[in-house]
Amino acid sequence: MSIATLVRDGLLPEPPGIEPAPTTPSTALAFAFDAGYRLPFKVMLASLAKAGTLTDLPIFVYSTDATLLDDPFVRAATDRFFLVTGGFAEELERLAAERVRRPERADWNRGTFLKWAVFQPAGVDQMLFLDADMIALGPVEPLLIRAPDAHVVGGPQFSRSLAREEAGPVPPAILAERLEGLVTGTAPLPSRLNSGVMLLRRPVLDDDFRRALVDHASRIVCVNEQSHLTAFFARRPGTLALIEAAWNFHESYLKRLPQPAADGILAHVRILHYPGAQKPWLDLDRPARRGSMALWREAAAWAGLS
Repeated sequence: MSIATLVRDGLLPEPPGIEPAPTTPSTALAFAFDAGYRLPFKVMLASLAKAGTLTDLPIFVYSTDATLLDDPFVRAATDRFFLVTGGFAEELERLAAERVRRPERADWNRGTFLKWAVFQPAGVDQMLFLDADMIALGPVEPLLIRAPDAHVVGGPQFSRSLAREEAGPVPPAILAERLEGLVTGTAPLPSRLNSGVMLLRRPVLDDDFRRALVDHASRIVCVNEQSHLTAFFARRPGTLALIEAAWNFHESYLKRLPQPAADGILAHVRILHYPGAQKPWLDLDRPARRGSMALWREAAAWAGLS
């Protein structure tokens, strides 16, 4: 079911006078999550509805948890549900436990490797994969036609050196300048992919591609799941295109900026990502840590989900 249908059926509010932008007919939205991310998934869809963007696309959900469909909203929102079981689920479990440098984070790694289930035929020409821990702040349709010759299009992983150098924390003014360069594309982009947002085209929506990816990851150890993807794509020139961070902006990097500077950067952001341990749906009984965290709560409240 598309977001537009959820609005029609009263499961999400009517957006405030926004006309849906045209989209490519053979594109789907894809999410990979388990029960702990049901609320963020709903809020992400609500944010897309509120922004009037991607509202006509079918929604595919990938999970190891069949009980997700016991939730009426998740069941109503999902056009196709891919239950990850058997040998492939075991392979992902093994990669999460053995092929990363911090195996003590196996539970976290298990959730990130789950997104590799999207690398299979799904009856569409391209798929926009989105982590559940994010919200849309504006139209996303332009992303669907970016780098048309690439098989994977995504934003970069933010490096720690953006905000901290050997001498200590970077001054807020310099940090703001660096972040603005990333979101506008006027600064050189880091070379590593953040897999929270990936536009995937038909050549990688393929069982053979997925098997090759798993085989590659089985032979090396990387920091995390998305580092495996970066290493794999590096061996296939032309497969991956990294674009400006407006399409996958890491919210936590705003915590050291004054609000006016943060607002100036957010004005460029289309998809706001909440990676790491500071999730906006935790500690809801306390004031939001900063304005960019409050944006998630606003989307949840707009849809009656908080």
